[in-house]
Amino acid sequence: MLLTDYLIILLYFAGLLALGATLGRKIKSSREMFIAGKNSSWWLSGLSTYMTIFSAGTFVVWGGVAYRSGVVAITVGVMLGIASFLVGKFVAGKWARMRIDSPAEYLGIRFGKPTVRFFTVVGIIGKGVHTAVALYAVSIMAVALMPLPDGHWLADPQTGHLSVTCAVLILGLITFVYTAAGGFLAVLITDVVQFAILIGMILLMVPLSFGSVGGIGEFVRNAPPQFFDLFTSQYSWVWMVLWCLLHAFMIGGDFAFVQRYISVPTAKDARKSIYLVGVLYLITPLFFYVPALAYRLLNPEANPEQAYMLMSQHILTTGMLGMMMAAMLSATMSMVSGTLNVYANVFTYDIFKPLRPAASDGTLMRVGRSFTFLYGALITLVAVLIPYCGGAERVVVSILTLVISPLFIPSLWGLYSRRIGQRSVFAAMGITFLAAILVKTGWVAGGLTARHPEFVDAFIGLVFPVAILAAIELCARRRPDDAGWKRLETHYKDESELLTESQKARNREAGAMYSNLAFTIMTGTYGAIGIIMLGLALLNDDRSMYLYGGIFAGVATVAYLIFRTLRPAKGRSTR
Repeated sequence: MLLTDYLIILLYFAGLLALGATLGRKIKSSREMFIAGKNSSWWLSGLSTYMTIFSAGTFVVWGGVAYRSGVVAITVGVMLGIASFLVGKFVAGKWARMRIDSPAEYLGIRFGKPTVRFFTVVGIIGKGVHTAVALYAVSIMAVALMPLPDGHWLADPQTGHLSVTCAVLILGLITFVYTAAGGFLAVLITDVVQFAILIGMILLMVPLSFGSVGGIGEFVRNAPPQFFDLFTSQYSWVWMVLWCLLHAFMIGGDFAFVQRYISVPTAKDARKSIYLVGVLYLITPLFFYVPALAYRLLNPEANPEQAYMLMSQHILTTGMLGMMMAAMLSATMSMVSGTLNVYANVFTYDIFKPLRPAASDGTLMRVGRSFTFLYGALITLVAVLIPYCGGAERVVVSILTLVISPLFIPSLWGLYSRRIGQRSVFAAMGITFLAAILVKTGWVAGGLTARHPEFVDAFIGLVFPVAILAAIELCARRRPDDAGWKRLETHYKDESELLTESQKARNREAGAMYSNLAFTIMTGTYGAIGIIMLGLALLNDDRSMYLYGGIFAGVATVAYLIFRTLRPAKGRSTR
């Protein structure tokens, strides 16, 4: 990358920090800090959920699958869309109808405090390690494109590029500073900015990628055999079904996603938010992997995990590579910020507040921000230490994947089952964890795991806990309702009971404020992208960039003018 690319990335980072500081002034209570006062608009929550699913692995891992195996990577992405629709149909509304301020509060009501402590400890450790690995992975990808002058104090002496440690520290620090400053509102709004940049760059990459191989027709004619198969031996239709169901449990029960369902005013809003995610995941995978697919024709011998960045280097001009890097960084930073905020929420409401029930709201906000900094620092430290683990982190992450994924299953099971209780959860999780450790360490079914690791992971992560809970359900069918179920029933309320007319009016006002702010920032982001493209077109004398820059700037301007015209009219109609 050149100086222009670095300047664009610095501008992006400065914008995130400024946004976090600005939004921090709008936070007046702990409920606003952690769940936006339950006033987030459905589309804002939906876009944030969409971005939370992302990480650098979307480009590195699944981009590598697209390069190696073809459009089966698109099928994998579409499965997330189907999973989101399942969550919208059966789960999201239930979360929104409960009077809870954090996901862990539900666990305490349904299964008791020991379950809360167990899920919280495992979640903080497991999610922390996963987030650290994602932070390390995106840093590895970034520094490969960032050479520095000889002897530069930020450079790695062996490679001459920005050191991975510096990259991890910079990305980690920026992320947990804007998350702590602006709370959940900053997470939501920055996710909108990151969504705008990500989608804008992907849409730009598609025509450029096809153009680099002679057009769509040439791409289709010259593609390798079976490149357009929807399933492969490694990613069979059975694996796809397991993958879809496993992610339905994850999107339905993971704390980070539940936080978004309880941040909107009504169950209808929660369902609409996840339906938006479903629509996006049915459409956007068709575009995500085009650069990696096309690069297979240009360089069949490349490292699959580098295919996306290599194609970016091949087709993007000076400055545009910096914008693409910002888009990739944003994918992981969104996941990191979501993890930090949701566990700050859980710690504040479900660990600190029970110990200090008389704590003021200001104290809760300070505790939440302090935890965000501490947890963020620990995640960053783990990411820095990964290169010194000698490969052990792969085994740890693999085991943790099989430990964390099943946690969502009893959470969702408890939303419907009258019978299972705390002992059922611990039994199901204990057996599943034991099976995961035995299989991943090679003590059991080592040959099968080596041949079909993805299938084994999906099978243990989904089939084991579901089968165990189903067996417990059958054995307990004649028992009386679990005490936790009876407690939970008192927390379900219809919107007519939950909200008065004055509360609905306040929610509409606050939701409109969040929506207006988000839409203004989104159009401003696209306008800035357009202006930057036009400036780069002048710098590089690139006619196509004039076209793309004009489209971005023009669409952003028209959309903003329409928005400004309709907003006052809408306001007059409600008075």
